Amino acid sequence: MPARSSVKWDVLYKTRGAVERVNAYLKQNFDLNNVRHRTGKKAKIHFQLITLVYNACRLAADRLKLAGTVNRIAA
Repeated sequence: MPARSSVKWDVLYKTRGAVERVNAYLKQNFDLNNVRHRTGKKAKIHFQLITLVYNACRLAADRLKLAGTVNRIAA
């Protein structure tokens, strides 16, 4: 673990903060606090499907944003 006043610590802290924001978003919007499966295998598949949907939505949003930027520049 790097010292708290180091550059490595700042990078690690920013990365962890980004990950925690995504986890909070998934818990809030996809109701991950109330996963009700008897086996860990089903819960893991449930989580993987939700992260797939999340990543697909982010990819689509990023591509639409990029396409809008390109269209504004070309116009």
